[in-house]
Amino acid sequence: MTKRVLIYDPVPFKGGSKKVMKTIIAELPSNIEMWVISNDRDSWCYGYESNIRFLKLFSPSFLQNQTTGIFYFLKHFVYLLSLISNLIKLKRFTKIIGFSGPCVDFSLYLLSEIINIDIIQLIQGDITNSKISSFGLIRAKKVFYLPSTHASILYALKCHNYNENLANKKFIPFVNGINCSCIKVKDNNNKIGFLWAASLLRWKRVELFIAAMTELNNKYEDFDKFFANVCYIEPQTDSYLDVANVNKVDNIHWFPDPNNLNDIRASSSIFISTSENEPFGLSILESMAAGLAVVIPADNAYWDQHLTDGYDCVKYTPNNVKSLVQALTRLINNPTFLLKIAQHAKHSAQQYCHIRCYSKILKCIPN
Repeated sequence: MTKRVLIYDPVPFKGGSKKVMKTIIAELPSNIEMWVISNDRDSWCYGYESNIRFLKLFSPSFLQNQTTGIFYFLKHFVYLLSLISNLIKLKRFTKIIGFSGPCVDFSLYLLSEIINIDIIQLIQGDITNSKISSFGLIRAKKVFYLPSTHASILYALKCHNYNENLANKKFIPFVNGINCSCIKVKDNNNKIGFLWAASLLRWKRVELFIAAMTELNNKYEDFDKFFANVCYIEPQTDSYLDVANVNKVDNIHWFPDPNNLNDIRASSSIFISTSENEPFGLSILESMAAGLAVVIPADNAYWDQHLTDGYDCVKYTPNNVKSLVQALTRLINNPTFLLKIAQHAKHSAQQYCHIRCYSKILKCIPN
């Protein structure tokens, strides 16, 4: 008998969480019929080969960015009606998966008050300390969470619920993984290429990378020695930095949501993360697998805890342009050191096989 699973995606732009969900879907058995309900058709229907069936989530644009107050609840009530309408037309699903966190997926938990359906929740970033977070955590059938989110989940449960805790077997930690066969390996190119790839969320700090590149240009007379690529996603919300306001630098090439990120990454030598306390950093892992040297902040986030400075990465003081420039200079001036870092990083990336990392999730969905 074919099982029908619904993926709920109310976020109207691309991101690492969707990459994770696509990787999981690709490994599910063929007897599971996968449906996605989303207001972001581009993330699911283009450039992605799968057996996914797409449903349009009714999502008025003026409500999409509402995260607090009466309009937040109105948004989720509208989403709830859209979910109910589609469920009536398509009949029974065995499970619904939310992968954006209990507050973003709040509509699912309102739905669970109306119909009896299992909800699997993935948590890939810190959740808010709120009754809404606790409401979702209590009603989810299974909760898979990144270890970096542990404290925020524990706090939400402790403050707003006395009967649920992380010792419950329904709370299961996992780490993100990648299918290395899908990652194009770095080209042999003597010219050093820097890569920055993320959304323009303010906490991603692209302006720190731009400032560092400006300093390097002032430091080196030979501009042809290196170049930089910035691959970015720019949703139009108040939480994002407007790329038009970012200082342009001559040897930086800008790529809005490129379809050929694999090729751009393979033409680069060094990946730079400027994010503040990144919960995981899938782009860092992808760059490691591609054979790039990675430069990360020493901020006690996931990769700071799991990579070693001078062995499989280079670290710098968070939010410090001078320290970042020094880290990049170490790599520019010592090609042998750069190659060693890249080789060790590629070896470290092999520990993150997607089949192993997502094994518990892959086992949970069909059962």
